[in-house]
Amino acid sequence: MTDTTTPLKDRPLESSEDLRSLIELLLDRANRRQMWLLFIDDRGCLGDPLMPMDDYPDDPTVITRTDDLGDVDQATLLMHRIGMLREMTGNAAVVLVWERLGSSVVGVEDREWSRAMLDAATALDVPLRAQFVLHNRGVRALQLDDIT
Repeated sequence: MTDTTTPLKDRPLESSEDLRSLIELLLDRANRRQMWLLFIDDRGCLGDPLMPMDDYPDDPTVITRTDDLGDVDQATLLMHRIGMLREMTGNAAVVLVWERLGSSVVGVEDREWSRAMLDAATALDVPLRAQFVLHNRGVRALQLDDIT
C-alpha cells in the first residue's frame, strides 16, 4: 500500500500487509480495549462504515438469550449482527481489529475471541477476511497458528 495519491477508499487491499498498513494508518496504536469493525467493498477496497465497539464481553462463550436467535453465545450473537450490517451496507467482507493495551504477543483473550469469531463467521457464512490485534506499538495480523 505505497500509493499515497489514491484516496484511501479507492486503494485495493489485496494482501494482509495492505490491510495491516491501512489499519496502522487509520488507528495507529492501542488506546483502550475495544473491537473495530471494518468492511471491504466489492472492489476489495475499504468500505463504510468504520465502527468501534467498546465494552464487548470478556468471554465469547457466555450464553445470552435474544428474541430472534434464542440462546446463543456472545461470539455468535456479535457475528450475526456483523453479518446483518455487512448485508445492509452492501459490503463484501468483514475485518476485525482487536484493540488492547499491551505487546504484540497474542494473549489468551485475543486467542479466545478471534477463534470464536472465526468459528461463528464460518457457521453463519459471514465472509471474515482477516483479524488483527492493535497493540501499544502497532498492528499484528492474526494467523491461524496464533488462534489455535
